[in-house]
Amino acid sequence: MVKNKKGIKTKTSFVIVLTAVVVVIMGGVLVCQPVSSCYGPHITAAISSTEIYINESVTVTGTVCLGTEEETRSLEVRVTFVRPDYSWVDQVIIADNETGAFTVTQQLDMAGYWNVFPILGHINDRLGVTVIDPSADPSIVQPIVGSPFNPNPLLIAAAVTTVSIGAVFAVTGLKKKTRKISSFRLFIQVGLVFLIFFGMFIDHEILPQPASKIPVHEFLVGTNVAGVEMQDGFPVPFFGCYYPCGRTVTCALWEIQTYIYPFWEGARGWGVDYNSSGLVRLAVVFAVIIVLSILLGKAFCGWVCPFGLFMDLLTYLRKALKIPHRDFSEDFNKKFHQFGYVILALIILLSVMFGSEAIAGTQLIPGTEEGGFIYQYFSAPFCQVCPMKPFCVLLESSVGLIRFEWITQVTTGQFYELGYYVTSLNLLVLGVVIAVSFFYRRAWCRICPMGALIALFNRFPPFKWVSVLRLDKKEEKCTKCGICKRVCPTQVTEVYDKKSGDVTTSNCILCLRCVEMCPYEDALQLKVAGKTLIKSRNWLE
Repeated sequence: MVKNKKGIKTKTSFVIVLTAVVVVIMGGVLVCQPVSSCYGPHITAAISSTEIYINESVTVTGTVCLGTEEETRSLEVRVTFVRPDYSWVDQVIIADNETGAFTVTQQLDMAGYWNVFPILGHINDRLGVTVIDPSADPSIVQPIVGSPFNPNPLLIAAAVTTVSIGAVFAVTGLKKKTRKISSFRLFIQVGLVFLIFFGMFIDHEILPQPASKIPVHEFLVGTNVAGVEMQDGFPVPFFGCYYPCGRTVTCALWEIQTYIYPFWEGARGWGVDYNSSGLVRLAVVFAVIIVLSILLGKAFCGWVCPFGLFMDLLTYLRKALKIPHRDFSEDFNKKFHQFGYVILALIILLSVMFGSEAIAGTQLIPGTEEGGFIYQYFSAPFCQVCPMKPFCVLLESSVGLIRFEWITQVTTGQFYELGYYVTSLNLLVLGVVIAVSFFYRRAWCRICPMGALIALFNRFPPFKWVSVLRLDKKEEKCTKCGICKRVCPTQVTEVYDKKSGDVTTSNCILCLRCVEMCPYEDALQLKVAGKTLIKSRNWLE
């Protein structure tokens, strides 16, 4: 017990220190002058004509915003001219050191629609031009506009089948006394997945397209939070890559990594013109996560997170195959849960080390300079191993947004700069997670760094004192039957062990399976701001 109290004190101290840092940062935001609109390298370009005849030339002129007046490094810009058949021609030029200006001319030798990408590391702009062959019979040869990609029927069918099965589970489960909450939760999970990724399906046009034809959800949303434009989307405490989410909402871990490193350097996305520093946006991310964690806590894990839904679907599959689940020992499980904090600390530590040159002017690790290997391929280290990422790319492919074969591109694949990639590490981690989680319920959720981030701002003082959701227990109603401990998907034992009062822990995902299965009236209650919302029922009668 003493050891446990020391652990709580250590975590509480960590939370207090982290809170103080965030408060100082936010205070600095209020007194600091806004940075120049030319923040970090980004590219803006124009093309001499958007419609020409075959074998004529176009000229691309553009500017690389250098970010700082003292910047003198040579900036190597690669301009890729993509033919209608998706072969391409590259031209590499050096932008002017002082102005950042560059110019390149290219003859276009194929009729149809050409995409033109001026690229510098992660950042690029996108242009387009239609090439017409006047000698061709227009009734036979039509200019190819847009991409030949088509929605993948197999993947769409798989998605529809999965949703249909989920709907059947939800409807049939509502008829069972011990499945009412679980069925309702499944319905909410499936519905929220569609809402989270709605940017892919609403007003969708097959890419690539001329810049003027890009649908709304393809642009950076530019969400305004307290006067700060969050062009990468609103930060949320669950897994969802910013691109397939339509940049409406974005995984908070991705934004934390990106705004720390390159902290003062590269922009992200299609020629993004950030109007605020990484420090300001980082403060906004933490402020939003603190507020959301206080309001809903780890209900995000149990009810919202798309990967949490996938974990539950694995459980449904295992049950359908009548394969019994396995449990870790209580001692190992408690230690296993703590690993999420280790992963979270590593994410922040690596991001700071990678961004040391931008933050403090000292490079701690080779390859973190602009254009270096880490800068180009590992600037967001957790994203290279995240098990959710393959699903995000799969979603993009299923609606025809990218080619299916791009899914297997490794980190250094030729389309990495355009954001269409899955690393081999992603696939390896996903495979391990699937194998373990099939037998051990919600195995990933026990070590998830996002869950650890939420828990820091929900289950430890001072945030615990003001958290809105909590699980409450009445000692006089409990008979110590142990059902709550047996049905918990993450093997939380505190609901059983504690006598009464608030039994919510940092490991609880608030799935309410314990409330649903408890056979004693009012023994367990979910309270919202002190008011009982859901309580256990005597389902034995």
